[in-house]
Amino acid sequence: MQTYYDIQQIDPDKFAAIAAGAFFQFNKNCLQDARRLIRNNQPVLFVDVFPAHSMAELKLLLSASERQMMMADLGADAYIALSLEDFVQFLGNLSARTPSSEQKLTLLCGLSPGKIHPVHAQEFISSAFRQGVDFRWHTTLGYYYPLTGKVVYGNQIGRKMGFPTANLRPDDPSKIIPPLGVYAGWVQIGDKHHASMINIGIRPTLDLENVTIEAHIFNFNENIYNATLTLHFLQRIRNEMKFPSLDDLKTQLKQDRETTLQILDRHKGMRPNINFIFHQ
Repeated sequence: MQTYYDIQQIDPDKFAAIAAGAFFQFNKNCLQDARRLIRNNQPVLFVDVFPAHSMAELKLLLSASERQMMMADLGADAYIALSLEDFVQFLGNLSARTPSSEQKLTLLCGLSPGKIHPVHAQEFISSAFRQGVDFRWHTTLGYYYPLTGKVVYGNQIGRKMGFPTANLRPDDPSKIIPPLGVYAGWVQIGDKHHASMINIGIRPTLDLENVTIEAHIFNFNENIYNATLTLHFLQRIRNEMKFPSLDDLKTQLKQDRETTLQILDRHKGMRPNINFIFHQ
């Protein structure tokens, strides 16, 4: 995928179609529309329009790096990320060219010529967080929900209990975080996906307060501190719980590990193919 960083570098005449969208709120409808354009086997330029500063309170389904991964996974020929203001300039450049240039443009994901309509992500938030343990976000979104960030140092308690974890700091503070609890999923490191048990919570048994995001990667013993990785959530196993003792917590973690492995084994044909698009 060719990635552009300056709209002056782009020649719209090189592309059979231009798909512009507010891809931070990318959902299944967006996915289907994007695939439809790509399947014509003609070059498509994807223009990723992100919120202006005045819209900074919006929550993101996909961070900037995740949006770029999504486009690469879809098979986009070319990609550029533009602010809403720069997108308006891009539209002006199109209108100044031949009429056929404007006709190439398709708007996706709540984007209109001069405005982003915050609909998909907000509607998703209001409904998805009511699902509780019945977490199946991939069936609504069309992709396994990703959470990308850097591995940071934790308190090493999991390692002492036989469950070492990679503690993740998300790369965008506006990213939507799934509800607290324990999940079955995968950790993507580079182009490899590793079966994992993921926990989001305050770890009440340890009397801690800050929310942490950590993944126990099965059969993995590499030093990945400061590495960037992506979590992919498949299914929520249970709510966060407080246990009488660390021994009780350890017993529960062993049960969670078995549950996670069973779930991932049942869904081994559904794992992300390249990055995180949901392949049935």
